[in-house]
Amino acid sequence: MLRPVGTPSLPPDRAIYVPYVRGGRADIRCPVAFATAAGQNRFMSQDNLASAKYMMLGPHPAHESYSITKYFEFYRGNLPARLGVNVAARHPGPEGERGTILPRQSRARTLAENYIQWPATLMGLTADCFHIVDQGLLWYAAFLKGGRRLGTVHDLTAYLSVHSRLPLGNRRSRQRLLVWENTRELLKLDHIVSVSRYTADCVVKELGYPASRITVIPNHLDPLFQCLSEERRALARRKWFGEVEKVVIHVGRPLVYKNRIGVIRAFALLRKKLPGARLFLINGALTPDEADTIRTESLEGLANVIPPVETADLVDIYNAADALAFPSYFEGFGWPPIEAMACGCPVVSSTRASLREVVGDAALTVENPDDHALISAHLYEVLSVPNTASDLRARGLSRAKQFSPSLAVEALADVYRELS
Repeated sequence: MLRPVGTPSLPPDRAIYVPYVRGGRADIRCPVAFATAAGQNRFMSQDNLASAKYMMLGPHPAHESYSITKYFEFYRGNLPARLGVNVAARHPGPEGERGTILPRQSRARTLAENYIQWPATLMGLTADCFHIVDQGLLWYAAFLKGGRRLGTVHDLTAYLSVHSRLPLGNRRSRQRLLVWENTRELLKLDHIVSVSRYTADCVVKELGYPASRITVIPNHLDPLFQCLSEERRALARRKWFGEVEKVVIHVGRPLVYKNRIGVIRAFALLRKKLPGARLFLINGALTPDEADTIRTESLEGLANVIPPVETADLVDIYNAADALAFPSYFEGFGWPPIEAMACGCPVVSSTRASLREVVGDAALTVENPDDHALISAHLYEVLSVPNTASDLRARGLSRAKQFSPSLAVEALADVYRELS
């Protein structure tokens, strides 16, 4: 039987990881092989098959979601060896470099590849089991013929936004229609994989999908996120932060639900106690509201922006920082806290949505992301009390080990076997 909602119990990690490295911001390090007893791997993903036992369907390479591309690449590189069969992996647009998000191309070309050419391709595909790797791609299923349908749901941000329950701004009519179609196809799926229990519960509560047909498989932690030597950490600190006394970072795009304004306001309170502290916002230019908040709080030159970076640079940044502030209003999973923990960076987080289950007892937490005073107090404790920082580092490293890539692959392989 398929596992009901819950985190699977699986055997010890026995994976071999081979980095797949390309230049540019959107590098995907793809773990491509798991070891058998003899160290052999005879199976691989087949990218151009029109018929297969298992077929993964991923996003267009010109899209902007690093997380979904990473998810697609990871599983299509690792599932075949676990299943003992080849797995077809298809997506709209050009194949390009394996694991690379293409630079932005003509919008007209991308739309044609995604919404005209790709549906025609989908109608010619056959498989015992189709796996659509993101809830935003579930419209694919309307063009598929036969086969059982599996979908991964990372979050319900688009659905909640359309229904005015998440502040993401007004969506255009085409986007609203796409959300409606994705929701319609979600309800027809034979099974769902959710990356967090919270997201699984949302699917049940908001959409009425049966809990018995959902398996929770937490996202895996990229093994590149790890602690550096003291020498490398010192070099990274000078490179990214200069001679700053205390460093607080936030990692995430400038979206309302990421609550970067809340981080800025909490940091303004922190500065009154630790004038030598500096804030660095990673991954996205300031919004007008964020810039206004920085001016209002007199933080010009003290709150800085670092544009999107490659994974290796992000590892350096986590290692070099003194604390990650992550008081999000909503997350379907929440990568930065667990990445920071794996790099030995203490975390101050909200417990909203999935974050409670991700951070566990390995972070200082706030129930209310708008409690700037408590966020500031937690940051002050991390930055000024060595025992607190040391304890959080130890707890974080232990917590990060629970997000094993090998466990994730074995759990998804079990779902494939049951559906075929």
